[in-house]
Amino acid sequence: MNSMTGFGKAEVTTKTGRFTVEVSSVNSRFLEVSARLPRTLSLLEHRLRDMVNVRINRGKITLFVGFEESEDAPGRFRLSQNAVRSYHRQLLAVKKALNLSGEIRLSDLLALPDIVQSEPNITDDDRVWSGIKKATDKALADLDTMRQREGAAMARDMKQRLKVIAGLIKGIARGSSLVVEKYRQRLTSRISELVSPGEYDPGRLEQEIAVFAEKSDISEECTRLSSHLDQYQHSLKSKQPVGKKLNFILQEMNRETNTIASKSPEPEVTAAVIALKEEIEKLRELVQNVE
Repeated sequence: MNSMTGFGKAEVTTKTGRFTVEVSSVNSRFLEVSARLPRTLSLLEHRLRDMVNVRINRGKITLFVGFEESEDAPGRFRLSQNAVRSYHRQLLAVKKALNLSGEIRLSDLLALPDIVQSEPNITDDDRVWSGIKKATDKALADLDTMRQREGAAMARDMKQRLKVIAGLIKGIARGSSLVVEKYRQRLTSRISELVSPGEYDPGRLEQEIAVFAEKSDISEECTRLSSHLDQYQHSLKSKQPVGKKLNFILQEMNRETNTIASKSPEPEVTAAVIALKEEIEKLRELVQNVE
């Protein structure tokens, strides 16, 4: 089980330059990927998204790619001869028109804008993508390690809470078995206070108790709760993303718990139901960060 929260970073140096990739992840209902790259590498964004889609199922992923080109990279800069010629012609014209003395030196021309330009279209070079891919692979592996580590910690916490929930369900089942008898005692005592023993129909009393017993029976809800608990524990062993499944199971557990609360008025059962809802809510908070 993986957490949706994590961070990974990697740096790869090649003949083309130094590539730095940072990837962070936070929880999200779906997979959201955003990438920030240098403008000259923007055409590679779709490849990075594909790499993330293959490895991550859910979460908000942010990728940052940094690139520092090697000083001896071929074709890193070029001198625009057209710009040099154009500037030179214009300077000669100005010199002649104003009758100026002195020479037009190369250093004067190099100081003018757009004379020296960086070589475009570096994204066409497979060596650039190769470096980015290696750095991204390492950063994603680093992210996976952190997500797995946090996921394992959450799984341990969940298992402890599932044990608590199992105990609460057993306690609720035991408490519910006494509900009908307590109701019988209260009803009999109340009738005895109001009328003489021969003035009421015992059959009618048993009928009322039977109706109450049917309405307050929570054995089916306890059975379903135990079944959901087994499904939850089994899901924790899965190697596939289980966040959405666990969230659905908790919704069903909460539904059954609410039904028990509405059926059973006994203080002991009510206290156990409150504790059960607290544990389910704690699990729900953990599940929000499970891939």
